Amino acid sequence: MSERGSGGDSLHAEVVLFASYSGALGGAERLLIDWALALDGETCLACPEGPLASAARAAGLRVFAAPARGLELRGSPGRRLLASAGLVAHARELRRLTASLDPELVVAWGMRSAIALLGLPRRFPVAFQHNDLLPGPVIGRLVRLAAKRAAVVTVPSRAVASDLDPTDQLAHAIRVIHPGIDLDRFSPDAVPARPPEVLVLGALVPWKRVDLALEACALARRREPELRVRIVGAPLDGAAADGAVEAIQARAARDDLNGAVELAGASADAPAELARATCLLHCADREPFGLAVLEALAAGRPAIVPAAAGPAEIADRSCAFLYPPGDADAAADALVRVVSDHELAARMGRAGRERARTHFDGTSARSRWVRALSPVRRAPSRAGIAAASLEIVTVTHESASALRGLLRSAERFLPSVRVHIVDCASTDETLEIARRFVSAQVTALEQNVGFARACNLGVADVRAPVVALLNPDVELLDDSLLALAAELLRSDRAERLLAPLVLSTDGSPQDTVHPVPGSPADLARSLLPASAMPRLLAVPLTPWRARSPRRVGWAVGCALLARTDSLRRLGPFDERFFLYGEDLDLGLRAAEAGVEAWFWPDARVLHHRAHSTGAAFGEEPFDLLARARREAVGGHMGDRRLLLDDGAQAVTFATRIAAKRALGRSFERERRQLRALRRARRYRSGDDLR
Repeated sequence: MSERGSGGDSLHAEVVLFASYSGALGGAERLLIDWALALDGETCLACPEGPLASAARAAGLRVFAAPARGLELRGSPGRRLLASAGLVAHARELRRLTASLDPELVVAWGMRSAIALLGLPRRFPVAFQHNDLLPGPVIGRLVRLAAKRAAVVTVPSRAVASDLDPTDQLAHAIRVIHPGIDLDRFSPDAVPARPPEVLVLGALVPWKRVDLALEACALARRREPELRVRIVGAPLDGAAADGAVEAIQARAARDDLNGAVELAGASADAPAELARATCLLHCADREPFGLAVLEALAAGRPAIVPAAAGPAEIADRSCAFLYPPGDADAAADALVRVVSDHELAARMGRAGRERARTHFDGTSARSRWVRALSPVRRAPSRAGIAAASLEIVTVTHESASALRGLLRSAERFLPSVRVHIVDCASTDETLEIARRFVSAQVTALEQNVGFARACNLGVADVRAPVVALLNPDVELLDDSLLALAAELLRSDRAERLLAPLVLSTDGSPQDTVHPVPGSPADLARSLLPASAMPRLLAVPLTPWRARSPRRVGWAVGCALLARTDSLRRLGPFDERFFLYGEDLDLGLRAAEAGVEAWFWPDARVLHHRAHSTGAAFGEEPFDLLARARREAVGGHMGDRRLLLDDGAQAVTFATRIAAKRALGRSFERERRQLRALRRARRYRSGDDLR
């Protein structure tokens, strides 16, 4: 199977992180996807769920989902307060994600993300793609500060560059790179619709001046009564959606436009929309660039645009009518000329396509942008270990929904690493998916023997000196597991179990490493809210927040690496544990044998969590979790430590119940955990844990 990019011999793939405050899919966001795909190495995107996230995933980009927030920076005091709070939260999320990913470069896509990155540590270089004209002096000062912090600032037009830097203080950092277009996406020979149709293409926001477009069309219809208007776009901010659409509908209902306006909504197919249009009408007084104008030229359609800002840099009089901004009469005159003179429209269309070909070639634009970023990207480090030193073991049961992600990412970043799949009698498409990948070695069991036994069977087949135990709902983000393999094979270090940093789909670290049960740190975190403590004080209680390697009590088995001979000597797992608790038992048993567990955040993976247990148990298996934990702690640490651990668990659940009750939040989950702990104390030690 083929995927974009490939693993190399780097210690870990160099990651470029794109950050977008917006989840909409306008021209700037489509450009983000296009240019992100032009970079070599691994690229990923942090943005809210929505059209941008969906399009980015479809294009092959890794997306870390962030909460959606309003896009307004100005307005009422309440709106400004919400905007400020949103920027602060965005900054916090980006700092957390950059600490986890350690990207070689962060690309702030838009002024909000650039402002949010002002406090990012200097060891992370920032490229600022500034797509907009400044909305006002206060925001302008913040954006200019963000531009000074950035290593390079790329802008889509000279108009944006002049607006950002009127005194040339940032001339050394600013690069004007006009977005390009791929002509083969557009069909200039398509026959326009009849009666003639004027296309208004873009987001339904006030500054795009759809109101002016409607006035110009109404004036033009006095001379060309068959003229129709097709408005393709949607509001960017849900709060303003109803008002924007209602205003358009109200104007369209008046006699001079009644029945002539179609409000088509958003469309991802600009070529198809332009193919049916006679011309494009663009009315924004201050358009930073105007991708729709460039698309009209590529489609061989005349453009009618204001003689200002970005559109004036895209089009000239060979292919467009440029009218004074805000002048509906001049725009109407241009519409009449284009609609009434088919030969003129065709000639302008041909000239526009040629201008797009010679001045705005997509491949050339992507190359210029990549070159602009090259001086600020880190040179990749090189590994001292071959991929043959590592093999992966995963256990599946009804894992079709998750397994493809693990195998694709392994093939992409570790293409020569064998993946041992031990399947526990799946009835879905798990085996079919597994056998599509050449790196997969499949063992199909006739019954579900449980995670511990199945994992042991997989480890027994490993030939490499290091094995990675990964859940099937884990995905690799790079080839950084090789760094852990290299660490494990060091001759000057004792045997260890190494746990990488495990990230959730929003980029937050998961709590996959823990102190020793019943230890002072474990008891303290049952009483102290580590989330409210400074990081340095909280790390001993919540070691998954550490930024450097750290010894821990035990590690969750969703992602764990060790020397193969070490794991075989340890078991690795006690097969009485059917599911859950086997990783805690392994950690405690390893400590007894002198094998330490370490958290190693230089490597990272993504974990989607509990892909099949929800279907198997219908809900979180609190009783099984509580019994398995008690079996592991009591079996290795004795009754006294078990009593301490029971107490710490009970206090943890009780304090969470109290906190959530005080905040008016549901605490049913914690109540059920507490009840499960009480029931677990009635089970006999040594029973099979199913």
